[in-house]
Amino acid sequence: MNTNTAKQVISSSQQETHPGYYLQINNQNCYYELEINELSSGEYYGEYPVYSIRVPLNLEILKSGEQSLSLKVFPYKGDTLSPKANLQMRLIKYADMTDLENEYGGSTVLWNWEMPEIGEQHLPLFAYDTIFKAEVPWEINTLDTKATDLSKIDRDKLLEEVIAEFTKIRASIINKTQDKETIMRGMKRSSVQVYSSEEEDLEVLEGMINLGDGKEPQPLENFEMRLYYHNRVVTLVKNDDKEPAIWFKHPETGARSWQPVYIYKDNTTGKWERW
Repeated sequence: MNTNTAKQVISSSQQETHPGYYLQINNQNCYYELEINELSSGEYYGEYPVYSIRVPLNLEILKSGEQSLSLKVFPYKGDTLSPKANLQMRLIKYADMTDLENEYGGSTVLWNWEMPEIGEQHLPLFAYDTIFKAEVPWEINTLDTKATDLSKIDRDKLLEEVIAEFTKIRASIINKTQDKETIMRGMKRSSVQVYSSEEEDLEVLEGMINLGDGKEPQPLENFEMRLYYHNRVVTLVKNDDKEPAIWFKHPETGARSWQPVYIYKDNTTGKWERW
């Protein structure tokens, strides 16, 4: 991503603010997928039917104003949702994510939501869409101005291109030949959104470049292609747990790790870029 496409627009009134938005999700007897502004924000396809997590949302918030939230709840077992399926969400805002000593400036609960009882409806899924407002000190317009609408490309051709790009990226990860400058350009966007320092970015970079001991690459197979943000961003995820298709597993401990990769096609150069 070119540095001039991840533009940060900060007004004087927002200059010193560092808000952080999170979604506390508690689910029972169900799977789910969550999107914020049509960008993947979280999912659960785990082994156990009960899970609780606090999902950070800043990376999916591109500018101040209304933000869209889309939730899909799926059966944990069988083809329909269990009568015991339940999911709760709590939207939380922290005032200052750089204020570690004072609990990030304190938190405010913006709203609570709970999925209605399923009862005997035999639903194959439950969908919920809403909007919430967020105020952030940045505006990122890369996808709106630079990314191609991928729905206009023949899907088979698109899949072929995406697989080729993922194969190349996967090889560079395994061979430790990823281009540092390319990664750092892409990290400029996330650095703005999570208020990270250059030192922290370099630490993340080193972790991406140098695979840890015991991380054995797993085959790029049994995946599906997913489009996000008005069909301008694409990725590959595994069919079974919807985790990133580029992943690694320790042969002895079984510990797994993933390398999330989201790409878009620059509408000027025609080249694939990392999002």
